[in-house]
Amino acid sequence: MSGWLYMFRFFAVVPPMPRLMIGTFGVVTTAIVAVVAFNPSRAPQALTPVLLLQLFACSSGFDVPARRGHYDLLLTHAGSRRLVLFGHWMASACPGAICWLALAATCRVAVGRDAGGLLTTGSVAAVCLVSTIPWAVTLRLPRFSGAIGWLLMVAVLSLVAPEALSMDVERSSGDWRSWLQAAWVTLVYPPILVGRSLHGTEALATVPALLVAMAAPTIGIWSAQRRDIPLEAAQ
Repeated sequence: MSGWLYMFRFFAVVPPMPRLMIGTFGVVTTAIVAVVAFNPSRAPQALTPVLLLQLFACSSGFDVPARRGHYDLLLTHAGSRRLVLFGHWMASACPGAICWLALAATCRVAVGRDAGGLLTTGSVAAVCLVSTIPWAVTLRLPRFSGAIGWLLMVAVLSLVAPEALSMDVERSSGDWRSWLQAAWVTLVYPPILVGRSLHGTEALATVPALLVAMAAPTIGIWSAQRRDIPLEAAQ
């Protein structure tokens, strides 16, 4: 229990992302809440800016600051590197998750019991994808690398092959190629899921992406637990 408490206090003082990003979450969420309160019809699109910020927040990187000695106190007091890595992921994802829940609560009051589509299974899946995969991809890379690479891939695909970012679930029920495309779009562009109630073929199309979302942090924590992270020499 003392390890958990120490880790919580540590990341409260030394968050994995810049404090400016935490403030940006607050400003953006406040602005979106004001827009949705006056125009509830925009609720389904309101989550996209939060997902974009969450993508960068979770691309926090672990190895680079660890090699510079930033986590020495935490690694020596928490007792388990696995616990430290789990806490690092939670601290990276927490601000975005709090803003999402605050936005959903506001939409629930302004729109109704469906919270403007922000608590549908598709919205939950989108938040899960941008909160796990970027963290695992950036674990050994510099901060924001995963987010930059992800956005660059989406930008290139939207220019070279716009149809690769479209999701036609009705066709996918009888065409395995359309199903693969739907599964690909779900993995590459999670905001397309926002507001959707996943069932049947739609739910099956999200299974590969959700499996990646579960496997990536697990593999990342397992690999980081087994390898050495030597300190960088002073320049």
